[in-house]
Amino acid sequence: MRRRDFLRGIPLSAPFILMLEIPAEAQLSGGIDELVRELGFALEIPLTKAVAGSGGLLNVAREQLSASEFAQISEAMPGAERLIQQADNTIQAPMPKSMGEMALMMDELGLPTESTDKFKNFMLQYLRGRGGRKIVGLLQRAWKA
Repeated sequence: MRRRDFLRGIPLSAPFILMLEIPAEAQLSGGIDELVRELGFALEIPLTKAVAGSGGLLNVAREQLSASEFAQISEAMPGAERLIQQADNTIQAPMPKSMGEMALMMDELGLPTESTDKFKNFMLQYLRGRGGRKIVGLLQRAWKA
């Protein structure tokens, strides 16, 4: 197919391609990648530290909640498991399993201990603002100190 013929067909196919968009009502709009980018920007930290800290918090949730409860979080936040894996690859220490272990992770990242609260508050506010009230409740329960 010649380039000219291909380009001529684009205006006819574009409306059909746009109609294929399927809304993901139960999922976080913008996705986990947007959450991490905005977190890094808001806290003025490098993306690698934003990935590690948010992934660490999600790992704590995975450890503290039942499998079905964390599955709800994963469903609402596609990419949560991938983020945990990326965080695990970023840090040298074991992934935190409780909020008490988050201080060690923040120290490993060269961030102040109070950064845990900043990460936590940002993530909860971000999710709450996008209609994730149920997920916010689950995470708050998992992240109780």
